[in-house]
Amino acid sequence: MLTEKANAICLLEVLKEYSDAEHILPMREIIAKMQSLYGIKIDRRTVYGAVALLIELGYDVSLYEDNGVGYYLRDRELEPSEVLLLTDAVYSFQFIPARQTEQLVQKLQKQLSVHQRKKYCHLTVARQGHKTGNRQVFWNIEQLDEAITRKRKVTLDYLHYGYDKRQHPTATYTLSPYEMVYTNEHYYLICVPDHDPHTRLYRIDRMADIRILDEPRSETPAQKQEAQDAVYAFVGAPERVVLHCDRAVLDDVLDRFGTDIQVFERNEQTFTAVLTTPPRGVRFWALQYLSFVEVAEPA
Repeated sequence: MLTEKANAICLLEVLKEYSDAEHILPMREIIAKMQSLYGIKIDRRTVYGAVALLIELGYDVSLYEDNGVGYYLRDRELEPSEVLLLTDAVYSFQFIPARQTEQLVQKLQKQLSVHQRKKYCHLTVARQGHKTGNRQVFWNIEQLDEAITRKRKVTLDYLHYGYDKRQHPTATYTLSPYEMVYTNEHYYLICVPDHDPHTRLYRIDRMADIRILDEPRSETPAQKQEAQDAVYAFVGAPERVVLHCDRAVLDDVLDRFGTDIQVFERNEQTFTAVLTTPPRGVRFWALQYLSFVEVAEPA
């Protein structure tokens, strides 16, 4: 049985769930919901006291004196536009499995009133088939974060798709983990594998059965700059790359390689871009622009 000490907490939950600027709760509705939801019989004076306590604690509650109707929670931890932005992001991230996607969206929508949620009820995963089927992703992140904090090696199974369209273990790696990074629409681990002492990026959604070892990670740290400069997650020693490009792809070049690169106009129709990056990723990128881009250097 809830006591009077719970009045303010229960009132806050009522305001969070049922009130917003377009749905202001009159006093009678607040009293009715406190009774129906929590079994609390409350009078006007008690509501006044609970509201005053919430305001004293920093909650922005609009009063009857402000709006002439009743009460609503004016300020929330996340604004509706922020919830929409984060919801779109969760739906877009391929490394989040479909089930966890729906769970995260439900948690985000808890930041809105029931009336505001209706505006977002038609959002869904645009590319359902592109969501990973690996349900260990969040557990992977927790394990890797712990290993990085403790500076320990990990061993894991790495997955690849088979013709049955399911992921299967194809190799077992022992890695020295250093950092996690989101790039190229995927979440990667920056690491140095035991079998090849060079910086590598491995997709976290393709990992399974991660075990943290007692063995300290390699004393040769991963080259984080290589990972940050990587194009399409291809790492390696950076080289000077010169591109001759059609003016039509200037936006694409700057979107992919950033505004720190050098860009020179050659004529009205073409320009030259000079950058320093691992060339394997540039080659993969340039193949998509065969009629617009010529890689002048390296050969």
